[in-house]
Amino acid sequence: MSSTKPDAPSPLIAGLVPRWALAAFAVDVFFVLLFAFSGRQSHDSGPALVVLRIAWPFLVGLVVAWAILAWRRWPAARAWPAGVVVWLGTYVIGMGLRGLTGEGLAPAFLVVSILFLGLTMVGWRGYVTAKLHYRSRRLAD
Repeated sequence: MSSTKPDAPSPLIAGLVPRWALAAFAVDVFFVLLFAFSGRQSHDSGPALVVLRIAWPFLVGLVVAWAILAWRRWPAARAWPAGVVVWLGTYVIGMGLRGLTGEGLAPAFLVVSILFLGLTMVGWRGYVTAKLHYRSRRLAD
């Protein structure tokens, strides 16, 4: 008779990636896709595949940025340095790939994308950090 915990991670990720890190990565992917979707809605009402065409360079940048987090062993849910590395890595690599593939790099797009990605990728981490800090102070009182 074997005993397994009901909250044990799946065998595919056990020992490789903590569950919270997968959730944090999924939040970042969500925001990149939201960015691409909102751009499609604002400028192009074409097929849904347009979202992937917009998103793929930023998703590549996101994966590279997350590889840096893993290599440096930085906590992924912290605004500094993880949030800033993810934000700038996603933005710089994404824009570089867009430029290399001949996609547009209009000044307005550059500004909107750096602001959106910064607010979301650093923002959710700042919120989590503040919430955890507030909770720990309440428990200490």
